Amino acid sequence: MTGLLIENTLLKQTEAAIERKIPADTRDNYLKIVVGGMKYGLAKGKDGALASLKNSKDPVADAVVGAINVVGIIRQNAKGTMPVDAMVPAAMTLVLHTLDFAEKTNLLTVTPDVLDRATHMFMDKIMRLMKITPEDMSDALGKVHTILRDPDMMAKYKGQQNGASKLR
Repeated sequence: MTGLLIENTLLKQTEAAIERKIPADTRDNYLKIVVGGMKYGLAKGKDGALASLKNSKDPVADAVVGAINVVGIIRQNAKGTMPVDAMVPAAMTLVLHTLDFAEKTNLLTVTPDVLDRATHMFMDKIMRLMKITPEDMSDALGKVHTILRDPDMMAKYKGQQNGASKLR
């Protein structure tokens, strides 16, 4: 999708950065979610989800919550499972498309600060939905720091990585 519909340069660059990090085996699921979300947002035209943004008092917050909710709706209607590693980047991509729409309709101007606010709101909401607390994050970061400071643990980790790459 990389910038196919997005006009704002900052949002295009952000979408491209997200898509570069998506593994090849996840890309199809990611695209299905993004396309499904865009269809949902545009359905019902001027009475649809995306068009309702024109009445928003906080388009950034509504873009974030709306994108995450749309992905949740798609997940509920999916046949089978929807992988989290496709859902999260797809939801963020839908946030970007919604912000671009909001800018095109003169609801806001997307600046680095606006994108930063949207990204923080997105991560806060995703973390809560995944039941990851700030304490969990702090604990995980503490473990990473401990490993990074211990040469023996780093050597063991690097050995595991080399062994994993040989299996491919």
